[in-house]
Amino acid sequence: MLLKKIDSENKKIDSAIHMEKVVDDLLMISIKMDTKNNKSYYDYWRLIKTMGIPPLEIGIDKTDGSIQTIVFYVASDLFREINFKLPNKNEGRIMVDSSIFKKENDYVDIDSNYFVFLDGDELVCSFEEKFNPDMSYNINRIKVFLKLNEVIGFSVKDLSNIEIEKLKSL
Repeated sequence: MLLKKIDSENKKIDSAIHMEKVVDDLLMISIKMDTKNNKSYYDYWRLIKTMGIPPLEIGIDKTDGSIQTIVFYVASDLFREINFKLPNKNEGRIMVDSSIFKKENDYVDIDSNYFVFLDGDELVCSFEEKFNPDMSYNINRIKVFLKLNEVIGFSVKDLSNIEIEKLKSL
């Protein structure tokens, strides 16, 4: 069950990206989509099947369905080769169907893997092994990829030399 887009909004917001080496061969990447949204808890959609690392978590603000946080881990053995066409680009953030969450501060665990690609100065995380998005939404340095109106991945673009070196150090 992928997250389904129900709306989008072209609104200027500030985001933050943080990379932290957890152990020698594991990097945690946390993304805060809207730094002004100070809600203390979200509902989480998680991919839990990727072995040997913590799950990927996407925090959804249930009040408007906006994606607020993304936390995922990169290990050296997760990197894959990538070939995909750049999809139609849109600006702004998307809202997803939050009716999948049944109670406050809920978790929806999906027994599936995620895949990580480094394409030049862009770190791509896909929820499908064959990554073929048909649309993307850009907000600052973050892209959210869709296929048939479902979120199938995201990326952090315009990586700095320091960020690329952190990734290559795994």
